[in-house]
Amino acid sequence: MMIDTEKKLSRLDFNLLIPLSVLLKEKNISRAAEQLSISQSGMSKTLQRLRDLFDDPLFYRTSRGVIPTVRAKELELLLPDVVAALENIMISSSFDPKTSEKCFNISVPAILSHSITLPLINHLIEHAPNVRINEQQILLNPLPLLESGALDFAVHLQKPDDNNFAAISLGQVTPIIYAKQNHPLFKYKQVSLEHCLAYNFVELLISSGDVIPADNPLNKLLFGENKVKQTILTSSQMHILIEVMNHSDYLFVGSSLQMSSMSLSQQIKPVYEFDMSNKKPFDLYLIHHNRITNSEAHQWLKQLFMTSTI
Repeated sequence: MMIDTEKKLSRLDFNLLIPLSVLLKEKNISRAAEQLSISQSGMSKTLQRLRDLFDDPLFYRTSRGVIPTVRAKELELLLPDVVAALENIMISSSFDPKTSEKCFNISVPAILSHSITLPLINHLIEHAPNVRINEQQILLNPLPLLESGALDFAVHLQKPDDNNFAAISLGQVTPIIYAKQNHPLFKYKQVSLEHCLAYNFVELLISSGDVIPADNPLNKLLFGENKVKQTILTSSQMHILIEVMNHSDYLFVGSSLQMSSMSLSQQIKPVYEFDMSNKKPFDLYLIHHNRITNSEAHQWLKQLFMTSTI
């Protein structure tokens, strides 16, 4: 049920406010009609509609034109703000990254945060210092949050089949096993998967609120049905895993993007790269809802994702 104000406004023809504003400035029906590029009779009809709308004569004719009534003078004080507000509604405000204080909510897999979020933030520090990023842990299904507006963008491995969403390819991700810089495995000229499976692993918790099962399908895809890796620690904090790796011989299954992070590349390095020639590649997508298509700010951030992250 509409409130009283909405009921009253539903009867208002906002097209009448502009002629009223011009007439208040000109104080002359002929000049007002000329300014609006309408006939004098058309202006007279508009004035009658305004009188009916506000239940007031609004103007009285004089030898020099028209003079406003008290009600019209009251409207004259209010109209500039009303016209400005209508202009803001009809014309989207321009987006300037240098001065904007907009906050974007994004979802990025923790395993890719160093490779995606960190370069993004570094760019913002220099070119958009007041733009804020709120990174959320990835969900198995980010689409409801993208639809509701709780999320602006999600980096995800699964392309949505809903036409209400757009997915931009960010490339393919190659799975790699990482070890600390001085790991014993580096004594081999060629490290095999069997060599790696002789060691324990740490694992990153991929999605918010979900515990990775022992029979993780990803593990089966990478290691095969008859090969099992022993996971000692599962955590959602990448820095915790790195710290544990540097104080042990534990290994970590990550992606090729890990090496794009300078801080990570100084602590861990690839020891084994999976052969994906006979397996389906891991495609990475930037997903958003179509509701942001006409948003200059969101289109700017989308381009930034595509050019400064991966």
